[in-house]
Amino acid sequence: MSEYLPLDKLKVTIEAKPGGRQDTFPALHPRWVEKIQFVSYQAAPVDASDRGPVEEWSERLKFIEDDLHWLLQQPYDKFWCQVVFDETLHKLLDTYLRYAPRSHDVIKTIPEQCRERHDEIHRMVFMTCLRIATYKESKEHYITPSVFGEILYENFLFDMPKLFDLCVLYAPENGQLLSKMVGNIFTQQPKYNDDLEQTIHTVLQVFNGILEKCGIRTDSPLSPPQKLAASDMTKSHLVAMTTTDYQDVVFYLADIGMTLSRFLEVYPNGCEIFHKVGFLHSLSSFYDLALPEVVISLKTKSLEQSLKKMLRLKIKEAKISLLKTFREIIIHSCLEPIIEKRDNMEHCVEDFLGSMSSILNDRRFVADYESVYPFQDDADILTQVSCDVDKTRIQYIQDSVNIAFATYGKRKAPKGATNRGGRTSPDGASVPQEDLGAMGGASGGSACGATAEGGDMGGSFENELYQSEKYDLEGACAPRVTGVELDSLITSVKDILPDLGEGFIELCLEEYNYDVEKVIHGLLEEKILPSLQDVDRTLPRIARTPPPKTVVSERRNVFDYDEFDVFHRDDVSLEKIRKGKKGKSDMVSLDEQGDFSSIKAKISEAYGLVAEECGDIPGEDLYEDEYDDTYDTNNVGADDADSADELTTRRPFTVPRVLGGPPQIDRDSSKDKFQPQGENGEEEEEEETQTPRDKFVEDPAKIRERAAERAQSRANRKNPGKVYEVKGNAKGQGQSADVLRNRRWKEQHKGQNRRAQAEKKRRV
Repeated sequence: MSEYLPLDKLKVTIEAKPGGRQDTFPALHPRWVEKIQFVSYQAAPVDASDRGPVEEWSERLKFIEDDLHWLLQQPYDKFWCQVVFDETLHKLLDTYLRYAPRSHDVIKTIPEQCRERHDEIHRMVFMTCLRIATYKESKEHYITPSVFGEILYENFLFDMPKLFDLCVLYAPENGQLLSKMVGNIFTQQPKYNDDLEQTIHTVLQVFNGILEKCGIRTDSPLSPPQKLAASDMTKSHLVAMTTTDYQDVVFYLADIGMTLSRFLEVYPNGCEIFHKVGFLHSLSSFYDLALPEVVISLKTKSLEQSLKKMLRLKIKEAKISLLKTFREIIIHSCLEPIIEKRDNMEHCVEDFLGSMSSILNDRRFVADYESVYPFQDDADILTQVSCDVDKTRIQYIQDSVNIAFATYGKRKAPKGATNRGGRTSPDGASVPQEDLGAMGGASGGSACGATAEGGDMGGSFENELYQSEKYDLEGACAPRVTGVELDSLITSVKDILPDLGEGFIELCLEEYNYDVEKVIHGLLEEKILPSLQDVDRTLPRIARTPPPKTVVSERRNVFDYDEFDVFHRDDVSLEKIRKGKKGKSDMVSLDEQGDFSSIKAKISEAYGLVAEECGDIPGEDLYEDEYDDTYDTNNVGADDADSADELTTRRPFTVPRVLGGPPQIDRDSSKDKFQPQGENGEEEEEEETQTPRDKFVEDPAKIRERAAERAQSRANRKNPGKVYEVKGNAKGQGQSADVLRNRRWKEQHKGQNRRAQAEKKRRV
């Protein structure tokens, strides 16, 4: 017998009697099972003060503890024989995973004398399951992996309900070890993936069952059309439900939400299966239909305050868990491949946008999800990928999320600077973002029955039951709601309280900073603000017409709000406004401003004084500002020694043409640009006609006509009787050889004439 053979191939030989024949049996065989009766687990007694049931339950725990100690001490082969073939052990593990205290078992508390023993059993059950999920303990003790997977699956050592229960009970304390354990089970036996897919369909049926239990009709094809008054019927159905049934519904919501979130946290690869079957849309629809109705109905039910507080905590736990489940699926199915830049990145981007687009109609769910996981963070990830992303589609989703959040979302009062991480509501008002805290679920895995109060979630949810002042939105930060958004809020309140007038609802919304939840809560509990108590509750809504627009209100000018803008300012100084220039009474003379005698003396010494009195009448001042008489009294340049022709030495004086000066010669038009040079290389010029004085600007057409005549005359003088035709016939009719030759000559020699004319201009 080889010590390195796997357990499934190992054989054990026994001898029946001395000298008799030997029998060989497999090492994994029912023959090696010990005859031990494992005691099944039962839930703790409800009344801990009843001594009889408590002692009986304590004795049962003692038996279970001893049996599990014995089982864990067995060698590898004995252990596996007991695990595979002992039905009582299967029943023990199954009953413990099913009835062990969860987070919602707040009523059933474990007695103090049994708490330590129960903790030990809780630890040993986990060690037993961990050993069952391990196919290799050492080089000598192991099972073939393929056979190991078949043993687990065929003997029902693990199934999906057991795996879910393991995640709920042990994920908070042993998350990493449990993740390896569950991952190994799915790796060694892929059939569990098919079972998980079937389980998801069962979960969807559970969602429909909860909705039917609450009296909520779904949109499935098999459901009959929903009546218009179905919402009121749902509320009345939940309110009329017994306390026990209502408590079971709330506990079931919290339990299923916690189970799904814990399982996906332990086994992230299962998110792809959830995403493949379209679980995200079903989850958001279920959340949007069930949670708000359960929350509202709890307010109207007459329950004890302690029980109501506990149910509030369980509803919060259900919200947190369902939102976390949605987030886990989105991250591991869509965002994680995008961040890691896998090959299917484009497909994941499309899946993410499609998933987010499919839930936009579930506005309450979108508002709660946005308060914890802002869409802008995910959009920033998409904008950094290398593939093409439809930005218009992203903007559409962002706008829809903002509308849902502005309608149903809750915001905290800002702490410190609010210019970072802010949010803009659809009306453009800046709204501070939630200060999100740590998300912590209930530690439902505690074996000692310690119940969690539910983790404190930083972002407050829509229709949150427990609200303190720190979750209120201060009036300074609350934008004024108008238009379609205000109509939506009024409709939300009127759907629940149809007897109220829209005008009264609008006043309530204004007093409560447009918080629909506070308005409904105050009206149902008859605890509204004192300012609203004397208001008629049937007050109709008054249509507020905006003031008519005027030309002044629509006026836009660069001088708006300046010191003379009488349309926008009331403090315009009239002393600065006058017509025309300042009068003499407003002018201040130099003598009034100060002593300027020294300055006057210097000016008189240098330039002389101007006589103030002139004319035949003494004392009459004939000086006028409009006339400059400087050159009348001072002969500038009269006593200079300069010669009279000094100014004309450098450039002769020329009378302007306007004043009748000599006519200018048209130098540019005096020569033919295409005229060939003479024999001596000199260009011939002809006499120019003088322009009459009365024609300051001549007609350009006549100038061109005279230039053409001069060119023709020069051509006739140079070559009498011969014309160099270059125009030729119309296009498409062909040209003669002379025309083509003349065109070539003109093209070759046109530069010579241009250079000659340019040289002539430089000489001038």
